[in-house]
Amino acid sequence: MNSDLKLLLLGAGVEQKIIIDHAHDFGIFVIAVDKDSNAFGLKFADKYIVSDIKDVDKMCKIAKEEHVDGVFSHAIDIPHIVADVAQQNNLPGIDLTAACTATNKLKRIECFKKEKIPTPTFVHASSSKEAVEKAKKLELPFVLKPIDSAGARGVSKVEKYEDVPRLYNEAISYSSSKTVLLEEYLEGAEISTEAIIINGKIITTGFADRNYSDKQRFKQFFIENGHTIPSILSEKMQQKIIQTTENAIKALKINWGVAKGDVIIDNDEPKILEMAARTSGGRFSSDMVPLATGIDILKPLIQMSLGLPIEKQYLEKKYERAAAQRYFLPPPGKITSISGLTECKNLPGIYDVYLKDNVNVGCVIKPIKNHPDRIGHIIATGSTREEAIHNVERGINSVKFEVMN
Repeated sequence: MNSDLKLLLLGAGVEQKIIIDHAHDFGIFVIAVDKDSNAFGLKFADKYIVSDIKDVDKMCKIAKEEHVDGVFSHAIDIPHIVADVAQQNNLPGIDLTAACTATNKLKRIECFKKEKIPTPTFVHASSSKEAVEKAKKLELPFVLKPIDSAGARGVSKVEKYEDVPRLYNEAISYSSSKTVLLEEYLEGAEISTEAIIINGKIITTGFADRNYSDKQRFKQFFIENGHTIPSILSEKMQQKIIQTTENAIKALKINWGVAKGDVIIDNDEPKILEMAARTSGGRFSSDMVPLATGIDILKPLIQMSLGLPIEKQYLEKKYERAAAQRYFLPPPGKITSISGLTECKNLPGIYDVYLKDNVNVGCVIKPIKNHPDRIGHIIATGSTREEAIHNVERGINSVKFEVMN
């Protein structure tokens, strides 16, 4: 590829480093931007700028001054920022209105209601008082969430009406808005999907069972403990889910780029919990799907963002293997010892063992209330679903955290 091409990458954390690597494989010059001067990926970029990636005017100024050929972000819920920068600089990108609708949970679920896309029943409120009043329209338990956050930040299961004021205040502490959604609580299997949209054509590339094996421990919160590929669901149900997600993507008018979906099966009917116009985090699209299928959605998305022809080989399923991910979820407190990490890495099927840089003896683990609070994970492979699960659980169980409360 043309090494003169420049990609503006918004965000340069651990997960974004893989975008820098992919772009370099293509011979692309990467300008990475992150508000954190110590962001892991900055040192791997060809040029880095320390700045707030949510400052649209500043990002547009950088794009103009650097004469970039494309703008991209991975695993960060800012598709509206990326779309705005692209639009103002005549770069390839998703429609700005579609990106804004997909990012705002209230606009999104109202769109689904209008277009008859199955979703939980909901109401919304913009004050504590209004939340208390409208909560009475829903049966207990129900879900309370801010309309503009990601990673389960501020999302709570409400089991008593008198808890609404407290949980409302907690939700908006993660938000730039005072508006929250109050949604019907549903029980059922949950699925993650991911699709690339090329010239309006939707290609579902990722499909995995979400693991909530620690539901009892985190009953007030919604802490996902990884994914498993392939799904245990029947082929018929999988196709039903894919059709539902594709209908949701069309309803949101996402006709370019990527769409990440969270789905729950309620009485044999798939319902959309989330549909974001961004790539998934948690190593789903970057590692889990490629390990299990050989499909790598990130490379063609980089090509799209630069206006380059897509190499469709990256979207072809090459094999049917299995991959499983589980998170380290120790109890809160001060870590007094960590053992088994080295041994774990040498176990059969272990692909990746990751702990955040700040997790070590002496650090304090806070209570886990959302996904960014998770401290690390293990990813394992196998020739079958059962083997991958066995490998990842053996790995997780081999690592011991001693914590002093």
